[in-house]
Amino acid sequence: MILLPRKPVMNFSTLYFRSILLFALWISGSVTHLTHRKTYTFVAGLAFNLQCNRDSQNVTVNWTRVPSRSLESITGMNIKDNTLWFLPADLTHQGSYSCFSRKGNDTWETIFEVSVSNETCPHWNRKDELTSTAKLECFLPHIFKIDPQAQVTWRKNCQPLNMSNSKVLLVDRSTEMIGLLTCFVNFTFEGQNYLSAQTTEVYMGSTVDVVTPPKLIYPKPSQTHKVTLGQSYKINCKALVGMNDDDDTDLYWYTDSDSLRLDFDLSRFKEGDQEYLLSVLSISEVTAEHLNINFTCKVDHPAGSDSGRVVLILASQNERYYWVGVGLVALLILLLALLFLCRVDLVLAYRSVCSRSVACSDLYGYRLFISGRDELPGEAIQDVVSDRMNRSRRLIIILTSQSCSSPQKHASDKALDSECKSSYEALRSAYEQRVGLYDALVKQGLKVILVQVEDGVEEHLLPESLKYISRTQGILNWRENAREHANRRFWKHMRYRMPACQRRKGTDSMVL
Repeated sequence: MILLPRKPVMNFSTLYFRSILLFALWISGSVTHLTHRKTYTFVAGLAFNLQCNRDSQNVTVNWTRVPSRSLESITGMNIKDNTLWFLPADLTHQGSYSCFSRKGNDTWETIFEVSVSNETCPHWNRKDELTSTAKLECFLPHIFKIDPQAQVTWRKNCQPLNMSNSKVLLVDRSTEMIGLLTCFVNFTFEGQNYLSAQTTEVYMGSTVDVVTPPKLIYPKPSQTHKVTLGQSYKINCKALVGMNDDDDTDLYWYTDSDSLRLDFDLSRFKEGDQEYLLSVLSISEVTAEHLNINFTCKVDHPAGSDSGRVVLILASQNERYYWVGVGLVALLILLLALLFLCRVDLVLAYRSVCSRSVACSDLYGYRLFISGRDELPGEAIQDVVSDRMNRSRRLIIILTSQSCSSPQKHASDKALDSECKSSYEALRSAYEQRVGLYDALVKQGLKVILVQVEDGVEEHLLPESLKYISRTQGILNWRENAREHANRRFWKHMRYRMPACQRRKGTDSMVL
């Protein structure tokens, strides 16, 4: 029989009640104050004790009977090493007892609700499953620590067993051992003899009621966090609650410094079938006092404890500058992307704000030259076109479905006037087009805008010069017979490709 310990506690209560950890008011210079509550049931005539803090290092303790009554006038009580002894328990001892603890600026209080009964044997406070041959130990280690020679007797279901004096009881696997096994210990304390007892329930079945110790999830093991002076910071601590803990698990923070106050909250939640505790330590402003010291998070339960530490160090300024630089570069890339996507709208907005435009042909400040319409009678066409091209800044070429209807069969001739035939013959022979394309491609003094006004234009049949312009600048599409808003994008890009025009004194508008 293997005996699995359920709850190694020092009293005989059947239930351990604990309220949720409450944050009280900041008092006396804003210190942390927590309140816990526990319930115990004692048996009259037997010695018991109440232990306030498992970790008593650098902790001062003050015991009182609620409300604020000194224990000096109560008989049968003794305080030794911060532990309250009932020697023995009496019906008059029933009531509430306060243990007020202080460590540096942190204070906490534990309220013990004590009831006293007249039963012979105490209630069980441990459960062990009967699985194989083993031994059962009388779990009163604090008694044997005081008196190693204490005398032990055993009872089953509160009936005496014919067993020799031993704190270890050998048991077999038979069902006869199932029940309540109580060990009575006769010990000497400060020259007086007292009797104490402890009960264990031995049973057969599943291990669902076995108590397991809690486990800290993080921070573990020791961790180092980089912080910046003057900023707020939070540290999370998460622990897995053991099975059947009866809400008797603590999760709290403490530090090496006695001058620092700790502000942390506690929450309990479930993830699937597992139950967890989460404690968040909040630092409103990181100072030099917070650096290079241990912030310890500890999960505590009678079945066991676990802890982890966090050390705060100052973040490197180089690392800080690095991330600032990364942020600035990312912002610059974003701005450049926005400028590229919105370049048309931005240019037009700038022109509308900063330019004093006149109308095209009297709307945008441009003059349009059309050969055959705007030259004077008798002027040589070559001179007129050459002069107008020198004064112009844009050449608009209109592409239709008849601009080039078939490929050139004579590939040997690569000149502009031999690249298309039939319907393109008139466009090729136009002198102003040849001059304009020459200025645009060779002299680079004139920019060309291609406008497609109908479907059916085969770009692969265009001359190489126009193909090059189409690849580098694109073609603006005009939707014929469309509503006004349908061609809004066309007009916006047309205005973007046109030069900014400003009124100049004593001159006419710009010639297009």
